Amino acid sequence: MLQCCKVPLLIAICGTSCSATWAADAPLTLPAAVEIAASHSPTLMARQAAVLAADAMAISAGRLPDPELVVGLDDVPSTGDRAFSLSRDEFTGRKIGLMQSFPRKEKRDLRRQRAGDEVKMAQAQQANDELNVKREAALSWISAYIAEQSVLRLQALEPVMQLQSRIARNGMSSAQLASADALAAQAALVEFRDRVRVAEQAARRSRLDLRRWLPDDANRPLAEPPRFDQLPVPVGQLLSGIHDHASLRTFNAQLDAARTDVALAQAEKRPDWSVELDYANRAAPFSDMVTLEFRIGLPLFASRRQDPVIAGRRAQLHQVEAERDTEIRMHSAEIAEDIADWESLKARIRSYEDELIPLSQARSRAALAAFQSSATSVKPVLDAHAAEIDAQLLALEVRGRLGRAWAQLNYLQDQRSDP
Repeated sequence: MLQCCKVPLLIAICGTSCSATWAADAPLTLPAAVEIAASHSPTLMARQAAVLAADAMAISAGRLPDPELVVGLDDVPSTGDRAFSLSRDEFTGRKIGLMQSFPRKEKRDLRRQRAGDEVKMAQAQQANDELNVKREAALSWISAYIAEQSVLRLQALEPVMQLQSRIARNGMSSAQLASADALAAQAALVEFRDRVRVAEQAARRSRLDLRRWLPDDANRPLAEPPRFDQLPVPVGQLLSGIHDHASLRTFNAQLDAARTDVALAQAEKRPDWSVELDYANRAAPFSDMVTLEFRIGLPLFASRRQDPVIAGRRAQLHQVEAERDTEIRMHSAEIAEDIADWESLKARIRSYEDELIPLSQARSRAALAAFQSSATSVKPVLDAHAAEIDAQLLALEVRGRLGRAWAQLNYLQDQRSDP
């Protein structure tokens, strides 16, 4: 693992006051960062509200409609000497009653099921968004860590660059070194310091990006990262368990809802019924009346009413199925590419850290020793140090790419749900 000397970097990035504040904070680990981001994400708060709304609406789904109060006047005469009289005609009455509709049990069950599908869709979308937030927060953390490590690596090389520049100036003063070589060494030091400033700016920008996800914790020092060459599940399981990935679970929930919509549309071809009970009060000497009515719907024109709706719902079901199949193909290809990149980057980082960086360091030491003993010009030293700087920064770049590939694979599904 890369070692992180925090204080010099923090001085370079934020100044002494900022480093004093950070030193009082505990180092921020990557797992802690993603959990903080998930717990404070406005997007996930909105998704949680959507789940609560779907849960609340599911309570009333499938229940009988509210009864209806019936109030009216029956058989009021409109012509003749009894016109608009409520007491002179024996058929006239003041009516009050209740009417209750009874949708078929099949429809009520399907409506309850459809409300449950809405809850599942909201939960699936919430789980998918949570993993997306965690992934993006992890990528931001990794970028900040790599950027700060780049500054540290450059700072660690600066004393050597200063030494070779000082030796070159002394050699020019004593006429042991050509002025062009001395000037080249000084120019190399200036270019190196500019490179440090560029790296510091990149580190500041990465911290600002981290603030998007961790507004209250973005200034904490970063702990050592996890092992980017290890995954919590075997890579083969990532492909074989693709249907458990959060992005596909949303399609599964949408499919369930689309199937329920088809069944509901088909259920509309079967009639519902209702009952109404009325009490009519008539003027004396006429007796009061009680009326009981039953009503049954007659879906007689299904070809122009229910059947088109059924066809539309089936088309929507086929649409979701096609979109899911497309997502499976794209998702499978992306995972295979990420796995291939991850495997390749693991081999590359081992090569850099075990071979290329030690060789470049040994070359720099040998070139500097030869230059100090006047056995060579300054150019081999400058070339060796430039190669070492490039190797160090390229190794960090590869480690960052490995970390990003790891994050893409690590946040495909919620590991907490695994047995």
